[in-house]
Amino acid sequence: MVKPKDIIFTEALESVLVSIWGGTKPHLDNNLIKKTRNALVDIREIYQFKGNYTKKYPSTINFRYPKNRAGYLAAFGQRHAYLPYFHLKRIAYENAKAIPKPESNKGELIVTVLGAGAAMELYGLVRYFNEESTRLKKLNLILVDKIDDWKPNRHTVFDKLMKGTFPKLNIIPHDIDADLTKDCIRAFSDYYQILVKTDVLLIYNVMNEIITKHSNMVWQNINYILKNAEKQLLVMLAEPAAHNATPRISWLKTQLAQRSTMILNVEQEEFNFNNDPFLVAFEETGSGLNDKLFAHYIDGKKPELKSSIKRTHFACMVEPNSPISFEQVNKQLAVLNLKRVQRGLFAKRLKEEKTFWDSFPNWDK
Repeated sequence: MVKPKDIIFTEALESVLVSIWGGTKPHLDNNLIKKTRNALVDIREIYQFKGNYTKKYPSTINFRYPKNRAGYLAAFGQRHAYLPYFHLKRIAYENAKAIPKPESNKGELIVTVLGAGAAMELYGLVRYFNEESTRLKKLNLILVDKIDDWKPNRHTVFDKLMKGTFPKLNIIPHDIDADLTKDCIRAFSDYYQILVKTDVLLIYNVMNEIITKHSNMVWQNINYILKNAEKQLLVMLAEPAAHNATPRISWLKTQLAQRSTMILNVEQEEFNFNNDPFLVAFEETGSGLNDKLFAHYIDGKKPELKSSIKRTHFACMVEPNSPISFEQVNKQLAVLNLKRVQRGLFAKRLKEEKTFWDSFPNWDK
């Protein structure tokens, strides 16, 4: 039985922040600490007032800017990383059969992440499967995001955080540059062979960024994954429960509920990270990341350390489409009155013209 290494999560997260700012030292220096704190506060305010005061708080966030990526991870990184662990616990309690079993597939799991960003959520997912023993040995990832600037940051997450915790885990990432509000089918088709074998479809913290007018195109892209699934697929959705975000999420819940077996549908729940192994707190060393970002004795803006997160969450199980048997095909061919022609194509059989004598054979007798 191999348990996860007891590494300090915030040390790994700090290395990701350093890489975002382009630093060369292993830790944030005083200048980068101040910049990160300011970016953290700005991101929180944008999410609090998003769209209400457009000049200061835009309705969307441009993550191509390093300050926005750093502020986002400083504000939410820890809590986002831990959330899937508790989500999977809830799903297992409601329907244990919905949880994929990597040990039955040589320890491999295929996970597709929409709006991958830094992919922090994968930490909690792996932690769930490898909490008591190494069930998960190979993680095949399909990472979909329209912002390619996240790529080096997420690979730092894999190298520092996930490999640091699970050194024997083999992580194979496949990055897909695609915008869910546009037609992604061609981009998805390039990865068709692995995409159709997805075990878990993760939709976390992305739908609230997409305005409702794009819902038809977004569903077309998601449904491509669902309808081509070759095996049972677990869909996990967790998004902010803010009032103005609800319309951007509810339509997808409705579509998924019609297409699958629903497991969870919770309008709002507060997840608290106040106990080990997922404790969000001050390290009380003076040198830890939480001490640096949230301690009040440091100059600059003073953000509050938050140890909980509110989310609306949903989970469902999608069964693969049943293959069509030869008997069904032959039956349909008979009904449609088709005949096979050259090159395996089907063409409609021409009806023979009936003569008067065919209709009245005894007329002259």
